[in-house]
Amino acid sequence: MSEKLLITTSLKKSWDEKKEMVFLGQWCQKFSNFKDLDKSKYEIFHYHWNDRKKLLEDYNYINKVYKKILLNFKSILNEYHSVNYSERYWTIIIGPWLITFLQVAFERYSNLNLFFKEKKNENYETIILKIKKDEFISKNYEEFTRYIQTDTWNHHLYSLMLEYSEFNFNIKKEYIEFTDNENYKNFRKSKSLKNKIYNYLVGSFEKFFSKQDILISESYLGPKDEFNLALNYLSLPRYSLGDLNNSNEFNDSRFDIKLNFNTENFFENFVKKNILSFMPISFLEDFNSIGIKTKKMKWAKKPKIIFTSHFMPKTLQSRYTADCIEKNDTKLIVGQHGGVYGQYLFSTMEDFELNVCDKFLSWGWKNNSNKVIPFGVIKNIKEANYNPNNKNLLMILRSQTRYTHRLNSYSGSSQIKSYYEENVKLCKRLNQKIVENDLLLRFHSRKFGWDEEKLFQRNFDKVNIDMGYEKIANLLYSAKLVLQTYIGTGYLETLASNIPTIVYANIDECLLNGKTINNLNILKEANIYHDNYNSAADFINQNWDKISSWWFSDLTQSARKSFCLKYSKINLNKVDDLKKIFNSFNNNQV
Repeated sequence: MSEKLLITTSLKKSWDEKKEMVFLGQWCQKFSNFKDLDKSKYEIFHYHWNDRKKLLEDYNYINKVYKKILLNFKSILNEYHSVNYSERYWTIIIGPWLITFLQVAFERYSNLNLFFKEKKNENYETIILKIKKDEFISKNYEEFTRYIQTDTWNHHLYSLMLEYSEFNFNIKKEYIEFTDNENYKNFRKSKSLKNKIYNYLVGSFEKFFSKQDILISESYLGPKDEFNLALNYLSLPRYSLGDLNNSNEFNDSRFDIKLNFNTENFFENFVKKNILSFMPISFLEDFNSIGIKTKKMKWAKKPKIIFTSHFMPKTLQSRYTADCIEKNDTKLIVGQHGGVYGQYLFSTMEDFELNVCDKFLSWGWKNNSNKVIPFGVIKNIKEANYNPNNKNLLMILRSQTRYTHRLNSYSGSSQIKSYYEENVKLCKRLNQKIVENDLLLRFHSRKFGWDEEKLFQRNFDKVNIDMGYEKIANLLYSAKLVLQTYIGTGYLETLASNIPTIVYANIDECLLNGKTINNLNILKEANIYHDNYNSAADFINQNWDKISSWWFSDLTQSARKSFCLKYSKINLNKVDDLKKIFNSFNNNQV
């Protein structure tokens, strides 16, 4: 029996169109590389996290593995660097990388494991590009997050798993020379020369008049409120420094490090054997030089409080934050910066930020943690002046990486594919005149190779598209109705701004917590929220000529206000409220 060819990524060098090909998942598919393929000659394998119950179970399992490996790395890194830092310190430094790597690795392993479980009676071969094991030792976390979105990095990880004997994946392997056709090392690099100049000038000026008790960085307050707040404490805001140029390269001695956490299965054995080949240089070889660079930053030396609403892991910022907390008992206040917080059943970044912060400022929601303060929307949002003569139906569509990473309730490569297809069906159900004359599709400016606009163009002879480059505020304020197509930041902002909004979201794919589901039912009763695309399209068709009267009716406004109080509350006294929170730390009232 002839072998079929298993393909794990969209790297065409690992394909052979003369053979019957089986693609491991939807992430292999781009419009550009599939448009000429004979559909009878290939298969796309189904996705293990289509079972959303399994997604939740796996999320909880990975968190358990993460906690025991983190404790092991705490001991290893303390010994390696001759320090004695706390678990919280190392959580801030390496936690985001470690949990992301484990989630990515387990997702890739599960894809292969399900495939070979179901295809055990068939013969398969695969093409493996010969890549050195140290090819993907990234300089820092920022580079790591770029790598994991590339086909080349994912091909390498899949290859390691296919070669790992304990997994016992029965497949014939053909090896060919690796050439970087993707140019993966230059994938989405960050530039911030303006921020670097600003930080230097501000730091040089500020030291002459400030005790620098408060450090405010990327608060999302907006320039006016951010400067107003900082000046109350004789300080000035700081901003991201962008990509870091590392001083050192990796050293082979890293592979002599012995990890000693207990393993319970073959997957954990694989992690134990391979994880140091993916650990950024910034945590090992370059740790001391980064410490020197951090001390040279023109930032407050011993702040009593750090306030940020963008606590995404960045090498210098995370090191600065961890050092301040560890050595000066600095308090960390984190503000909510996106819409999934407090709504999704689970979210990696929400869990991480709640774990490491002293206080978390939500947009209105509360949970069982005494860390959460229902502060209101931190961003500069106010109610819009709606013009009933507006024309467009503005349909806002999400974007998502092809490769799953950093898990939350919506994670999954097949899910984004289904999402686009469902929204095409929604548009097809709309009245043709609305589609041709009024519909404006707004795609996200970040593109990951799904070619989503081509899907809509193939299905509609005439459709207006904005590829994500027009200012979103201009589009929102000129829309007759905004159609939000997922549970996230966008619908919370348009509801808070009192812009007529319809929300369609398939919550069978996006797992929400019980409180959010109950509160969405308030919106559902007012026809703001729809859990299927037929309902959303039918409501728009039937009410297109009376959107204003529906939206500003007592029933609709009551539902909107009730929901916003819990998830997107407008706070007109943000600066004063933040001053009270800051001052309460000094008065030991927190």
